[in-house]
Amino acid sequence: MFASIRQAATRAALRHPTIVRRVTTESVADAAKQASDAGLTHVPSVAGPSAVSTTFARTEKPPVIHIPPAEDPLLHLFTSMVMFDGKRQMASRVVTKMLLHIHAFTKAPPLPILREAVEIAAPLLRCRQFKRAAKQYVFPMPLSERQRARTAIDWIWEAAKKNGGKHVSERLAREIIAIVKGESEVLKKKAEVHKLAVLHRGNVVKPPRVPRSNQG
Repeated sequence: MFASIRQAATRAALRHPTIVRRVTTESVADAAKQASDAGLTHVPSVAGPSAVSTTFARTEKPPVIHIPPAEDPLLHLFTSMVMFDGKRQMASRVVTKMLLHIHAFTKAPPLPILREAVEIAAPLLRCRQFKRAAKQYVFPMPLSERQRARTAIDWIWEAAKKNGGKHVSERLAREIIAIVKGESEVLKKKAEVHKLAVLHRGNVVKPPRVPRSNQG
């Protein structure tokens, strides 16, 4: 029984010499010498009497790369807003290239700039308009956090179509940077909505008045 097991292990070692191998103290010494020649730090750790595992760490730290998270809620919403015909993979590529353009134009992490632009462009409310008896009525209505972000992204998308640039991602990047600088048409549209809401603030539905109890 043990002979058959030994034969099977020998055959496996011959078939996969890089996977099944035995590390001895002599091989560890050779690896340490090679690591010192390559400028690496040798950190041995003994796992057993006949097996030794080695860990090598570079002495120099690599540069920090700012990569946005894959499941960021704002990026997910932005991708959904620019998606057409259910082609989400194509929309994801547009958003990724947009972030690369923002980083190329500003030399800064792109995701905080995108967040700031959406926060600046997001309106606090919207004005609902309808006619009744040949009269125009305007009712200001507050927006939730998601509705504000959706409205801001929609305005950014519409304004980006008018910008110069060969690709959609470059146009979006230029529009986002213009919003942060305060030079975008989106800010004028937001100001017009707020001005219209202040003008018709009297049409806001007020809560019913509760009568005061008689104090005896």
